[in-house]
Amino acid sequence: MTAVGPEGRIPVLDIGPYLAGAPGALEQLARHVARSCEDTGFLVLANHGIEPRLIEECFAAARRFFDLPAERKLPLKVGELNIGYLPPGTQTIRTSRIHDNRKPNLNESFYIVRDRAPDDPDILAGKPFVGLNKWPDGMPEFRAATTAYFGAMQTLAHRMLAVFSAALGMPPDYLYRDFRDPTCTLRLIRYQPQPRDAEDQFGFAPHIDTNLTTYLAQSEVPGLEVRTKEGTWIRPPAIPGTFVVNSGEMLGRYSNDRFAPTPHRVINHSGRLRHAIPFFYGPDNDAVIEVVPSCIGPGNPPRYGPLLYADHRRRLNVTNFAHRQAAAGAPQAST
Repeated sequence: MTAVGPEGRIPVLDIGPYLAGAPGALEQLARHVARSCEDTGFLVLANHGIEPRLIEECFAAARRFFDLPAERKLPLKVGELNIGYLPPGTQTIRTSRIHDNRKPNLNESFYIVRDRAPDDPDILAGKPFVGLNKWPDGMPEFRAATTAYFGAMQTLAHRMLAVFSAALGMPPDYLYRDFRDPTCTLRLIRYQPQPRDAEDQFGFAPHIDTNLTTYLAQSEVPGLEVRTKEGTWIRPPAIPGTFVVNSGEMLGRYSNDRFAPTPHRVINHSGRLRHAIPFFYGPDNDAVIEVVPSCIGPGNPPRYGPLLYADHRRRLNVTNFAHRQAAAGAPQAST
């Protein structure tokens, strides 16, 4: 079932038996996930069933897009919704609990959400946070590769909900009630090579993820670092074909901080461009996140009140993105 990574803190979990429905596999996997979420909040999934071709084609699509000239990327720039292209220097993480981030991340990104048609009922109704993807002209293979990967990752993340429910000490179907229409984002990222002598400069500054769980296909170029409870930074086991998975802020709230999310960062000292394709999985926008009954009791009252997930997303967008601060009339930190 498991092997332990070289740091001894981030387990490698074979989830094949669980996906195949083997007796007792869910419960065994949930125990390993619970132990990891109580410690680093990071684990590595092997034998996950995602076709290698889908992963490779998504990475290739990301490389082709970022190699385009700026005049082809900038018309796809993000607007009111974080959909489309985010140029370098336009995201400064201001919500970090462990580092006073004052410099923008050394990366550029492209955000993809669930692909919808213009006549989709939620589009026509103007539902909050629902919008159309922005696709580069003349690149149909880009859309095909990224949407295929998006669909496969949403299916995997949804199947893993039962494991996280059981890890919380709840019935396997417990979390599904808040994920009937989950909030999913595929973020393609290209990290610039990072000068070793740059002070307080990161490919991605120390932060926690603000969703439920994040699934990161292993990159050819390393860079992800995880902060342990002791304050040291370690790297997950670099095993090709696996996914690095981490818990986010919403799992922390469900668990009453039993599964508190772990700060992590990206430092690219490789001298090469680094590409990443993280998939972020979160609750429905209209879900109300509450501490689960198994994580409260005498002497351990709820640390959090009910939270509408849409309100959570609105606050984050205004805080961390310069274009949303401008739209909201908030003062922007210098970048």
